[in-house]
Formats: sequence, C-alpha cells, structure tokens
Amino acid sequence: MKNRKTHPAGRLTTMAGLVAVALMISSPAHAQLSTATVKGQITISGAPAKASQVTATNKASGYTYKATSGPDGSYVLTGLAPGTYDITVAGKSQTITLSVGETAAVDLALTSSSSTATMDTIVVTSSALRADVKTSEVGTNVSRTQIENLPQVTRNFLSFADLAPGVRFDVSQNTGQVKIQSGAQNQDNVNVFIDGVSQKNYVLRGGVAGMDSTRGNPFPQSAVAEYKIVSQNYKAEFDQVSSVAISAVTKSGTNEFHGDVFWDRTSDSMTAKDPFQKKAEAQGIPRPAFHQDQFGFTLGGPISVDRAHFFMAYEGKDIVQPRQVVLQNANLLPAGGIVPSLRAQEGNQDATFKEHLWLGKIDAQLNQGQRVELSARVRRENDYVPEDALLSIAENSKDRRNDETRVDFKHEWSMDSWLNEARIGYSDTVFNPHAKSNTPQIRYLISPSNSANNTKDVLQVGGSPDAQTRGQNGVLFQDDLTFTGMLGHTMKFGAKVNLMTFDLSGTAKSVPIYKALIDNVTGATTIIETQNAITPASVSIKDKQFGIYFQDDWQISRQLELNLGIRWDYETNMLNEGYATPADRVTALRALDAERYGIAPPPGQTYAQSLAKGGININDYISNGSSRKDFKGALQPRLGFSYDVFGDRNSVVYGGYGRAYDRTMDNHALDEKQKNEQPNGEIWLIKNDHKMAYTDQFSLGLRQGLGIWNGEVGYNYSYSHNQFNWYGGNRDANGGFANQSPIDPLWGGPVGYGTLILGDFISQAKTESLFLKADKPYSKVSGWGLTAVFTLSEGKTTNRQWTNDIFNWTYGKSTAGWNPSVDVERSRLVVAGLTDRLIPWGVMLSGKASFGSGLPYQITDCSRGWDKCVYQKGESSNFKQFDLGLAKDFDIYKHKLTLRLDVLNLFDTINYGGRDGWAGGPGNSQNQYGGDNPNVGTPNGMSGPMRTYKLSFRASF
Repeated sequence: MKNRKTHPAGRLTTMAGLVAVALMISSPAHAQLSTATVKGQITISGAPAKASQVTATNKASGYTYKATSGPDGSYVLTGLAPGTYDITVAGKSQTITLSVGETAAVDLALTSSSSTATMDTIVVTSSALRADVKTSEVGTNVSRTQIENLPQVTRNFLSFADLAPGVRFDVSQNTGQVKIQSGAQNQDNVNVFIDGVSQKNYVLRGGVAGMDSTRGNPFPQSAVAEYKIVSQNYKAEFDQVSSVAISAVTKSGTNEFHGDVFWDRTSDSMTAKDPFQKKAEAQGIPRPAFHQDQFGFTLGGPISVDRAHFFMAYEGKDIVQPRQVVLQNANLLPAGGIVPSLRAQEGNQDATFKEHLWLGKIDAQLNQGQRVELSARVRRENDYVPEDALLSIAENSKDRRNDETRVDFKHEWSMDSWLNEARIGYSDTVFNPHAKSNTPQIRYLISPSNSANNTKDVLQVGGSPDAQTRGQNGVLFQDDLTFTGMLGHTMKFGAKVNLMTFDLSGTAKSVPIYKALIDNVTGATTIIETQNAITPASVSIKDKQFGIYFQDDWQISRQLELNLGIRWDYETNMLNEGYATPADRVTALRALDAERYGIAPPPGQTYAQSLAKGGININDYISNGSSRKDFKGALQPRLGFSYDVFGDRNSVVYGGYGRAYDRTMDNHALDEKQKNEQPNGEIWLIKNDHKMAYTDQFSLGLRQGLGIWNGEVGYNYSYSHNQFNWYGGNRDANGGFANQSPIDPLWGGPVGYGTLILGDFISQAKTESLFLKADKPYSKVSGWGLTAVFTLSEGKTTNRQWTNDIFNWTYGKSTAGWNPSVDVERSRLVVAGLTDRLIPWGVMLSGKASFGSGLPYQITDCSRGWDKCVYQKGESSNFKQFDLGLAKDFDIYKHKLTLRLDVLNLFDTINYGGRDGWAGGPGNSQNQYGGDNPNVGTPNGMSGPMRTYKLSFRASF
C-alpha cells in the first residue's frame, strides 16, 4: 500500500520537473486550421518497423494519404481533411474519425512470419471518446451532429461558440446583430477561419467580415462540416486574432450523390410577448405581426469517382417585421398646428430583410501526391430598417446592403516527408447603408411645460442621414510547408501576403438633423437643436499585410510534447499612414488660447501649451504626411506543452503562454479625415505612433478521463494591450477639464472650432477565469452525447465606460485604474446534449441550457455635482434559458424526410438586458437629466428571446 501511494507522487514529481523545463522554453506551437494529423508507431513482434508504408483512405471521397515509418517505426500523416478514414498497413485496416485541428495517435502492431508481416492489432489511442486530449489549446470542437440537432432559430453556425470556456455568443433582441466575445477582450479581436482562410473584418466592428450591423449569417450553416473554438493558447498558424479564434471546415462532395432541401419558419404567433410589448399593448399599441422564413438546399457528388467531387449549398433568409407607427405621448398633443399632418403619417410599416448565401466547391486528387480545391462564396443582403423602431415613419429608414464575394484556390503537394499547401484567394466585402430619402430628419418633441428641458418623443420624419460605403477587397497569397522527416518533430513553415484595399466613403449625417418642439397649446413648432449635415468624405487605403511563422511539434517522449513556434506580422498602411492634418486645424491648435468657463490663460499661452499642462503633446497627433510610424514589432512567441502523466492518455496536464497581435479597424481613418474637412468643425486626430492591439495569454489545466466522460479543469489568464479609443482632448488653460461633467466631453476645443477628439492606443483589458468541463461525445452506438462547461470569471478594463467600446471619452480626467467589465459575467454554465434513445419511435431529443449570473452594468451618479460624477457597479438578475429540440426522421423510398420543432426559452423566462444606469444629478437649468432618477436600475431591454417556436422540415437523399 505504501508503494502504491508514493508511486504516483514520484510520477507527479517527474512531471513537474519536465513541465518546469518546458516553461523555460519560450516559443509557440503547431496548429491545423482546416486539417488533421495522424501519427503513431509501427512495430513487428514488438520491434520498430522501419520503412513500412501506412495509408489513410478517406471513406467518403476515396482520397489517399501515405507515409513511411522512420527508424524507430514512427510515422506521421499530415494534411488530412476531417472525416472518417481507413488506416491501412500490411493489407489490414482500422477505421478512425478525425476532427478539425485534431492530432490522433494510432499505433500499429504487426506479427512476422517466415515470409510476410501481417497485421496483429491496431491500437487506436485517440478515439471518438478521447479525441485530441494531448493539445495545449483551450477549446471545444462542435460536430456536425451538434450543428444539425442542437436547438436554435437563426441558423448561424456560430451559435454554439459558447460551448467553449469563457466565450459568449449574444444576439441583440432589437437588431438581430451577433457579438462573439471572450472575457473582457475587445469583440473586434475575434477571427473566424473557414477552410483555413481568415474572414477578418478590417474596416468595421465585430472581428468577422459582414458581422457588423446585420440580421444575417456570415456563412451557410448547411455547408459547415464542423468547427473548433479556440479561446486560449492558439498556435502560430493563427493570425490577426487576439481573442477567440474559430476554425471551420466546409463539406465536400463524396463518391455518392447526396443532397437536401430545407425550410423553417417562426412568426409572431409562435413567439411570446416580452414585458415591454405587454406594457405597450396595455397602452393601446399592439405588437405588430412578423415572420421569418429560412430555406435552402445542398447538392454534392462525384465528378470522377475517387478523383474529383463537387459540392454546392444555398441558404436564404426572409424576414418581414411590420411595425406600427403611432404618435408617442399623444395625450400631451394639441389638436391643431402640425399635429394633424403628423397623425396622417401613422400606420403599419415593414422592416424587411432578405439574404442569399451561396457556396460552390470543387476538389480533385490529381495523382497520389497532388490535390487541388477551388471554392467560391457569394453573400447578398438587403436589410430595410428604421432609424428608430418606435418613432420613424416609412421614409425615415435605410437599406443596409451587405455584399460579399470570395474565391479561393488551394494546391496540395505531398512527397515523402513533405507537404506543401499553396493558396491564392480573392475577397470583396461591401457594407452600404443608404437612405430611402434625402430630406432633413426631424424629431418632434413635446414638453408639458413648453420647455426645451424634460421633453418627450412624438414622431420622427424625413430621410435617414445614413449614407455610407465601407468596402474591403484584396488578393491573398499563402504558402505552408510541413516537414516530418526529423525524428520526433513535425515542423511547419508559413508565409502570407495579403494585398488589401479599403475604400471608405460617405457620411453618417448626409442630411441636417433637427429637434422640433411642438407647442402644447397651438401646435406650432420651434427648432431647439440643429445638427448640420456632414460633407461626405472618402479615403482609399492600399495596405500590404505580411506574415511569417515557424512552429514545431516536438515529441520529446511518449508522454511529453512541446509545441514551439514564433510568428511575425507587419502592415504597411494600417491607418492611412500618409495622412496630413489640414493646415487650418494645425493653426488653430497652435494659436493663442482663450478664457473658458472662467479660467483665463496667461498672456501668450497657446492652446497647445494648455494641452501640454494636461499631459497632451499635440505634436504627437499632428501629422505632416510622413510622421506616422507603422508598427514593426509584432513578434509573437508562443509556447504550449502537454504531458501524459501515465502514458495512457487518461491524465494529461497541459498549458502554455503566447502573445498574439491583432489590428485596429480602418473606419477610424475615415472619421479623422471626414471630421477635419468640415469648416470650423470638430478636430479629430489619431496619434502618429501607431500600435497594434495584442494579448498575452497564459493557461494551465488537466484533462482527465472519467470512464466514458472527458473531464477538464483549467485556469486562463489574458491581458490585452493597445486597444484603440477615441477620447476627449479638450483642456482648460490649466490643463484640466474646467470642472465640467465627465459624462459630456463636448465643451469646446481651440478658438473657432468644435471639440477636440484624440485617438490613441490606450485601453487595456484583462480576464482571469477558472473552468470545469465535462464532455461525452455523441456516437451512434451509445445514442447520446452531452457537453457541460462552467466558467468563473473576473474581467477588468481601463475604459471609463467599463466596456470594450471605441470611445473612452474621459480618459485623462483622473487616474481611472482598473474598472469592472460590463461584458463579463461572474459565472456561467452552459449544458448541451442530444439523444435518440430517450423518446421512442426514433425521435431525436436535444437541448441547451444556459445559466449565468447576469452582466453587471454601470451606474452614473452626479448627485454631488456635474464635476463630481462617480461610477458605481449595478448587479443584474440571473440569466436562465432552456432550449429544446425534437426531430423525427421518416424513410420514404430510400430518401429521408425530417420534421423538427425547436423551442427557445421553453419556460418563457424573463431575462432582462440593459438597465437604466442614470442615478441622478443636481438638476440645473442647463441639463434636462437633473434630479434623482427613481428608475435607476430599471430594465430597458431584453437579453435573450421569450418563448419562441420554430418549425422545420428537411428532405434528403
């Protein structure tokens, strides 16, 4: 007994020593964005079998991959597309299924005879139940079975990203917009890779092209085979991501013809009313009708059996969301004046959305060592939305067009211990919100006291001011070379060149915007606020992006593996490097300062000198066309390790450290140029010393086999730097804020000009989290699968608004330090499962349950004075949502018909989202928000849907 107790301890001591050695080696690791690897050892009667050939044959396509074992009998098969394979040696084979990014271990044992060597046993040490345990990454695989069966409404394949520790997938209940985020890190720093190709949004928010301001999906879900969410410690192959990395692979054609058609629907009659809709209905405003239809098809098959295949997919989405336009606060309105003409514009209006997604793909094996793949994707969206869902008449709306076209070609060439993957691609993405009318926008208001203070909304008319074009297009050249000829090493070298053009034009204020106060006696109107139209501007930025990396999977022993690597990225023109600040702005900033709010400057003091007293050297922001510095220091060491404690893949300690660089979106460059082109307008300046956002990540964990379960416990830490923020640059003659409110920076810049806004790479964020994860993969044999992830997190940010927003208005007001992030829940549990054995008649039952402590919110309290506002933390109520899916297959003449019902939020739980964060102020005549606010903390939005049903049918062959 004594020996049994001390023996594991000795092993753990040895493990700790090896881990310590690993942690002293600072470099990163091997990764597979869209493929998998099989490796192992071949033995004959227990002795290494050198120069033995191993073949992996894809059972669906017939494509083959071959390798020859080395002196110790070890072999490596790289570049395998995820799927099911026959692993063959000496005429005998074993079937294994590979997931994206997986490295599977398959040991092959042979018995010798007098004349031949025959297969004795195959030991598959990576299987469906213990797949990919020896990886240093923190992440989760989402299988095709889960994508097809877990309940959801939107058909966005990313809906299950929250099955990875610390990852949130949120859909705005008002706009339908998707946000993916990990901890307190910026949502713009995520990236999605589809078949190894980055989908980065270089221009707008959200991290992924086409995911900003849309109700649509980035990719047809029916074309996704599976994907992997990596939330921590990704490898050197991943670029332009410092938050969540998601790697998806698409379906391919097979040696048999297969296809399907589908249609699903939800509507207002299938959706319960939320509390705000019930309140409006009690006030005589019924909820408008709406419906959402999603439909499409897939088709794939052989062009030449075992040689070439095709696959195509189409998905459409059609949303019709009528809304009822009625005058608000009608009880305060008089009968005459403008009121009758406003009443004439009441009625029902439709906010419609149409999306078309296409994918086409051809692949071929030219010969034993060469394969090619060509794919093309088209996305077209028209999204008609009002400026204000409650107030806008039909004219006051816009069409948000979202178009994307991508073409990618890949050539694979394998030979002995080499695999080369060469790729060329083209992408073109355009976001174009534009108005239906170019008449001025007018927001009508009413006040019980006929005062410009304490006003209430009535109606909004005129054209939408939004008239913008945000485009990115480019050509990609990429090459990745893998070498497995050195014993114990799988080395990968890669280089990438992306020639991008960013075409940005238009303006968000194309027409004047007025606020008109209606006299509550006569009905006459008075303009109380005017925002002039901003002249459209345009900028075209040519940007060359370069990236190189090296990584090595070093199998030191059967138990210990190190993942070592390094990456470097560089951009020539991230933020309009050749921009020159207009001369009139430079003159104003360097001109004499003036008295402001009773604070007079000393004689001869310039505005620049006043700024200097506040710690701002304005010369750091004034550009002469050559003073901006592109960033060359994006060197990214990454290290990962895994240690199989007992050599049986049952207890694996893993961890790693890595630095990952991202970038700043180019829309900031247009904001700067456009604002500075307005005569005597605002002054917007980006700091000349450009930096790239980056995150340092550290993780440590244990994966433990628990019978048929995979258990995991881990600790993650991330620290993000250089997040871009606009902040208020105005300072008084003493370098201070003239005792002005920290919630309103717009109190005046240099003489004759509007406010000064400065852009700098200043915000930071950090997140610590502990997580527990249990996973039992679904298999046809067992008939069920379950995944559960619990995450305990603490997120912090230096942003004074406590968010990852691009505005940090009062930076410099005081030493803000670290603030709680309102984007991070303290705790969250997500459980997803499916089974076809619980309900008779072959019904597939699936479910997903999410429980969270609720996102905190910021309370602003100015009760002690406008210059003494403080921020406090508000606690939201817990989040609870249970989704259910039921599906039944019917066999009809060798084909299959599937009927399905999804129910989101089965128990109709009310989950409030945003809350009123205004606690009150002193209430002077200059601000309508004065006085205590009795509604502070009151919910003003929803987080998650009310009970929603979706009916679906699918016919497949």
